[in-house]
Amino acid sequence: MIVLTKDNTSQKISQDELNNLLQVAQQLEQQASRYNQQIEILNGYYNEIHSAEQTLSEIEKSEENQNVLVPIGAGNFIYASVKDTKNVIVTIGAGIHNEKSLPDAIEVIKKKKTEVENQLTQIKSSYNEVIERLREIDRVVKTVM
Repeated sequence: MIVLTKDNTSQKISQDELNNLLQVAQQLEQQASRYNQQIEILNGYYNEIHSAEQTLSEIEKSEENQNVLVPIGAGNFIYASVKDTKNVIVTIGAGIHNEKSLPDAIEVIKKKKTEVENQLTQIKSSYNEVIERLREIDRVVKTVM
């Protein structure tokens, strides 16, 4: 079989090489699917972090015992009266929590948000590399068939 390369020169490709390319394409599709799942999970976590950041920012502006809207998930809110606007319990990780001042808690959340943004950027970049490699394989296979 003859295949045109990127510089339009012809190159022979055997059936074994074609089968290998198809197997690589299948593995790349699975990798792309895993990256896509990771992106969805991180986007959900990012949205939670963003919601927490907004809530804490609103509480920071409020006074003690003032009613505030508190998100309870799925785009739903309740009115609540916050008795202590100075301290927040934040998660450190692995089920461990720590009490922090409100400004410190906001900083912790901002750092988490930045970490998730960085992870999303890396995974999206890897995803795009896999997709580009799949496109290359697709071009080769289409010229053979």
